[in-house]
Formats: sequence, structure tokens, C-alpha cells
Amino acid sequence: MCDNALPKPPPKEYWDDVKWAEEHYAELTRQYPNQWVAIIDQRVVSAGRNLRQVLDEAKALTDRLEFPHLFIERGVRVYQC
Repeated sequence: MCDNALPKPPPKEYWDDVKWAEEHYAELTRQYPNQWVAIIDQRVVSAGRNLRQVLDEAKALTDRLEFPHLFIERGVRVYQC
């Protein structure tokens, strides 16, 4: 038995939701600028500026263990170290 086994890949539904988010990114930037979103079943189920709250709310609404969550960045940002 190998102790260094890789984790199982996410389910197909996860990748369907990722694809949906990519295809609807322009719409998401209009509706959720500079916010975190959680996507389940090809719809936004939670959005906000606090990632922990978005994840907790999305987890409470589904039985899925994995779902895409991403930051919908709008505009140009300059980051400094």
C-alpha cells in the first residue's frame, strides 16, 4: 500500500461548474464585482467579500464536499509587496 497516494479528483459536477463559471465570467463581473462566489449546479449559491462566510453558506446549502469558489475581480489592480 502506498502512503503517498494522490487524492481523488473532484467529481464531474465540479468541472461542469468550473466550465460554467468560465463561460459566464463577464456576467459574473457585472453582478459580483470584487467578491468571492461559490458555484453549485451551474449557479451562484453564495457571494460576498468574506471567503469563509461564502464557503460556510454554500456548504450549508448542499451535500457536496467540493465546489468551485473564485474571486471575481473587476478592474485593474496593482499589488505591491
